[in-house]
Amino acid sequence: MTFVRMLILMPLLLSLLAKCGPLALPPPPPPPTPSARSAQSLAILRARDQCFRSERISPNQRLALDRQQYSNVPYVHRYVYCFWTRLQLWHDGTGFDPMRIVESFGGPRRLNLEQTVPAINGCNAHARRSARTALDWCYGAFVCVLRTTVGDWYRHHMQDVINGNA
Repeated sequence: MTFVRMLILMPLLLSLLAKCGPLALPPPPPPPTPSARSAQSLAILRARDQCFRSERISPNQRLALDRQQYSNVPYVHRYVYCFWTRLQLWHDGTGFDPMRIVESFGGPRRLNLEQTVPAINGCNAHARRSARTALDWCYGAFVCVLRTTVGDWYRHHMQDVINGNA
């Protein structure tokens, strides 16, 4: 009968030792906390919000811009120009600065230089020919870039920034 009692008590004893004894497992790690936004993401959000205020963008217009609907209307031209100049990635004399854009958006590990630089430079040149003002040029070059693979990356990245995932 002692043997039968030992068989019954053995699982209980082992369970108790696993919880309390030297064989006890450490508690599971806490769930990961959301990572802090990068300095670049914070700069993007700051520039975006400052331009919404300074250009007096209405809530409906802001929603359209957050949905990345860049229609060819004056408030969008003003917003695009404000946003890129605040980030210091647009210059009235030279247009978009492709190397600074690459550096600001994560470097060559995030953006393919062989695609990014020619796309941005080509859009700068194309839009400059038909633009009357710096705002028109900036807007034209921006929507041109949006039609490239760089634009696809930009749209995804901006959604991540807006949603707090970057």
